[in-house]
Amino acid sequence: AEELSGLLGPIPALARELFIATEDGSAGRRGLVPGLLDPARYAAIYACGPPPMLRAVAALAKQGGVPCFVSLERHMACGVGACLGCTVQTRQGSRRCCADGPIFNGEDLDFDE
Repeated sequence: AEELSGLLGPIPALARELFIATEDGSAGRRGLVPGLLDPARYAAIYACGPPPMLRAVAALAKQGGVPCFVSLERHMACGVGACLGCTVQTRQGSRRCCADGPIFNGEDLDFDE
């Protein structure tokens, strides 16, 4: 947690709210996450899931002026950054998901890669 606090700011022991959404309502709220999200309610947003959802969440957060951090899922062959198989495009260029992430600032990611 200490390494993350420098990147993400203060990390509370527990989040005050956790929302889970499924399209069919089998767990949590019924619907897509972006449709249930009101960025004005949060100091920061942390999300994981498929890239189209992360793109929408990051856009909502940016529009609301709220920091957004996303956890990416990539195949990581070597796990140490040597093979470059898990690279993602960011405003700073290519980054290795396994060594430089997997958590990235949503505003830095190029979701159209």
